[in-house]
Amino acid sequence: MTEIPEHLLKRSKARKGTPAGDDASAAASASTAVTPTESSGPAQPPAIREAAAAIPRDPAPVAPKPVPPYVQAARTRKKMPMWAMAIIPFFTLLWAYSFAGTMQQPDVEDPLFTESAALYSSEGCAGCHGAGGGGGVGYAFSDGEIYTTFPAPIDQMVHIARGSAAIAGSQYGDPDRAGGARVAGNRGVMPNYPSLTQNQLELIVFHERATLGGEPTDSPAYQEWMDHMREVEEGNAPDHEIDLELFLSCANPEFTPEATGDAGDGNLEERNDLCPGPHVEADEEVAAG
Repeated sequence: MTEIPEHLLKRSKARKGTPAGDDASAAASASTAVTPTESSGPAQPPAIREAAAAIPRDPAPVAPKPVPPYVQAARTRKKMPMWAMAIIPFFTLLWAYSFAGTMQQPDVEDPLFTESAALYSSEGCAGCHGAGGGGGVGYAFSDGEIYTTFPAPIDQMVHIARGSAAIAGSQYGDPDRAGGARVAGNRGVMPNYPSLTQNQLELIVFHERATLGGEPTDSPAYQEWMDHMREVEEGNAPDHEIDLELFLSCANPEFTPEATGDAGDGNLEERNDLCPGPHVEADEEVAAG
């Protein structure tokens, strides 16, 4: 605060009748009364002091957590250089070109086998001879039974196309097979199949002989026959109606009743052009009626 001037104090004392000798002491008292000490001040309430004490001070420094080993390993591991990243696509293409073509390719279903199996089932053959060719009402095809009965596919084609009722009581098949020739009608009557095309009939015969009967198919003539059936099935060669008269001229009279075996009139090449099934080789005997 501002100190009161001395002349004002004297004037005030004079009015009140205060002796002048007491001016110095009065001025000192007034100065002491008016001017507070620097250290003095209003007392603080206890609540304020407690709140001030509760204010957090700067915390003590905390030691850093140790770095986990896997993080430390990742920080110190050698990184792949950028130039190596640029050539990775090149090596990928090189691998694809060099090795991908040597890997095993997935099997593709052969229409020859799928369609022949479907026809065997849809035409009712499985109902009499069994789905696996093991026999039932009709004779078995498995274990070579079918091709010991019919040594050539053409004789079997005639039997299916004509049906057993047309030759009931007659012998058919190879008489030299175990058990001899069979008699038509002894195991029920097999109907004919006039609605089949020639290639459909060939596919059924192929399925019964090769797939169910286990007939070897590795000869060139057999492979050529299989290729021809594929071409027809895929639409690359024409199909035909069944010509039973032609079939009888191609069949062996020793195995097939009413067969003539005179297709081509002795010309082997012409016979092979006319008759379905595997071509007859030059050293094979062609029976004639």
